[in-house]
Amino acid sequence: MARLARLPLVAAWSWGIVGLMLVLLVDSAGRSAGLRLVPLYVPVLCAIFWALGRWHAMGFAVLAALIALLPDTLLSPTQPGVATFVNALVRTATYIFLALIIAAYRRAYDEADYRAMYDGLTGALNKSPFETAAVRHVAAARRARQTLIAAWVDLDGFKAINDNYGRAAGDAVLRAVSEEAMQAVRGSDLLGRLGGDEFGFLLGASSVQNAEGLAHLLHQRVTTTLTKTGLPLSCSMGAVIVGPAATLTEAEIFDHADRLMRQARSSGLGQVLTEHAS
Repeated sequence: MARLARLPLVAAWSWGIVGLMLVLLVDSAGRSAGLRLVPLYVPVLCAIFWALGRWHAMGFAVLAALIALLPDTLLSPTQPGVATFVNALVRTATYIFLALIIAAYRRAYDEADYRAMYDGLTGALNKSPFETAAVRHVAAARRARQTLIAAWVDLDGFKAINDNYGRAAGDAVLRAVSEEAMQAVRGSDLLGRLGGDEFGFLLGASSVQNAEGLAHLLHQRVTTTLTKTGLPLSCSMGAVIVGPAATLTEAEIFDHADRLMRQARSSGLGQVLTEHAS
């Protein structure tokens, strides 16, 4: 299902037409032996409807209905025109109805998939998808000999905001931090919400030399965002600079960043600690 959902539009149409033509040939051949193989269109249609959006699925349903009628038209040329019209109408309506059902299931699937992938409040990746993506990013960076920054950010005093100002205020803070963080990261970087008020970052850097400055800049941007809320908040951050020669696994990298964040928090609120991975 996931692969079908990611199928490009042109590819879905192309494969769908190929599938319809194959079923058409099998159905036409079967009629000479007294077989009616029209139900074979259904699995092809279900797969293609799933891959297409709602409106494209309805268009494909009309095309499929016309193709499915070709054996009746070519092999039964004496069939009354009224009967042909009624058959075409019924089949088209049936296929469109099927397209609408599949499209509704596809929308529900996409919504559930999005909720599993992204945090509904902040739009950041959830913890499990973040960790899965981080494994791929670390492996790709090592192949490309690229430097990475793995950062763990905790909002100091966040629990008191929920207790004293209400959950709505806390939610607004989380959204503000996430929006600023998304502006700070590039398309190839990762941002995840790893806990209630904890965020994880995996950022690319041009070199080990500028990675530490980039980590401090990220901390400053989050701190500035918190200051703008007018609430008594700061952030503690631990950042691990992962050079091309580092051998730590993805899990070890973020465990290290988490420990650094906790050390920063215990040494004074609003601090940032960085360290180079070995």
